[in-house]
Amino acid sequence: MFQSELFIPAALDHKEKGLRQLEAFDFKTAAESFAIAKEIDPYLADLDFLILLAEYGRDHGVKPKTSATNLAAFWHRAKKNFDEGDLPLAAHRHLQQLLARRLLQIAQFTPAGFCGEKEKILHRGVLHATLNQWQEAHQSLLNLVTEAREQAWPLHWGHLGDAAHVLRRWKDANMAYICALFGGPHEIDLHTLQHAELREVLETARREVDDENLARALWPIHIWMKGIVQIPRGNTFLLPLVQKQRSLIGSELMLEPAQRARQFSLCLYIDQSGLQGEIQFDARAEMKNLEPEMFSRYLQEVEHRAAQSKPR
Repeated sequence: MFQSELFIPAALDHKEKGLRQLEAFDFKTAAESFAIAKEIDPYLADLDFLILLAEYGRDHGVKPKTSATNLAAFWHRAKKNFDEGDLPLAAHRHLQQLLARRLLQIAQFTPAGFCGEKEKILHRGVLHATLNQWQEAHQSLLNLVTEAREQAWPLHWGHLGDAAHVLRRWKDANMAYICALFGGPHEIDLHTLQHAELREVLETARREVDDENLARALWPIHIWMKGIVQIPRGNTFLLPLVQKQRSLIGSELMLEPAQRARQFSLCLYIDQSGLQGEIQFDARAEMKNLEPEMFSRYLQEVEHRAAQSKPR
């Protein structure tokens, strides 16, 4: 038997010990266990990101008795570091799962389902979605958007869309993705998005315009044009957002392409849902002023769908 073969079980033992220590939020000891495992077997899978993760938690003072409030703050700090490129995807994803399990155990949830009175993002449904617990995520987030809709952000709608999509609840998924994409396309996490077609449309837009802000602003327009989502007549889920944006629509000279595309998407939502009467606003006139060429394509698509829906 080769000497290296004797080392491998010991390395696995230390790695497994480190994983248990991570689950217990003993990041300091976990970092030591992973370091020993790497010293024994430098090629053991996932050790590099696990060491980085353990050291990250240790350096931020996370301990087994860290409160839910501080863990929620740590979640947001890690998200910021990830967005800035300072925390790799694998480490960030594993950390979110660790935090989700712990917060579900110890957090004092508000009646609306948030992890504390001051928390606006971390919701019980978000935690369940992070753990791919789709049934629980769907129920929690559906309760949020039904009973406390004013507290629901596009991020929550996006997770609800994912849960409904996985569970094949197509009507809920369509509604949720509309609210996420038209309400705040920049808030949707592409790394967790479950709808492959939505992801592909954004990737295509990114290649075409080479501008992340513009690609995100165009995203909801493209997904409607491709028929991936449908906007039912009378849909009022985004009416508060539209009313809030009314001071901008049609009253400001918008020079930035991303800003024009964003307003165009809201006008598209107004036109398709039939909300013109709610805000006394000519959405199509504004769409034509914002993006004449895109408006022409929009009208062609509207006419095409109308022709298809006529009885033969």
